[in-house]
Amino acid sequence: MKKKVVINISDKQSPDVGEPETLEMNIFGTLSFSQDAYTLEYTELDGELAGCTTSLCVDDPGRVIMRRSGSYNSELTIERNKRHNCHYDTPYGGFLMGIFGKAVHSSMTPRGGTLKMRYTVDFNSELAAENEMTITVKEYKNNVDIG
Repeated sequence: MKKKVVINISDKQSPDVGEPETLEMNIFGTLSFSQDAYTLEYTELDGELAGCTTSLCVDDPGRVIMRRSGSYNSELTIERNKRHNCHYDTPYGGFLMGIFGKAVHSSMTPRGGTLKMRYTVDFNSELAAENEMTITVKEYKNNVDIG
């Protein structure tokens, strides 16, 4: 079951050096459920990521796999109490970064809900930033299954 949804993303990034920054956006996307997993998908509309498609797959209560395709290709795994080396491609080149999942909590249902993640980003095992992301999903009015 795939439904059109409204997604609110709040991403607080606290770099190792510098001031924290909070980014917030509202966007239309889709939510699909299958067995014990769900996937959120949306297309970026603004900035450098415009046109990139992002999908978040939650197939385990403590793990999120974030994939992005387009001019910025990446696959990041955010898993509670684990560090993953993840590849991130940009138009300027690719690099590896470490992602350590501090917390992952999901209360998603086929009608919407919340996904919260706290994780660190490192380069060469040197802390670069701490991130807190909260994603709130609501059914789109007059929603119908779309696939």
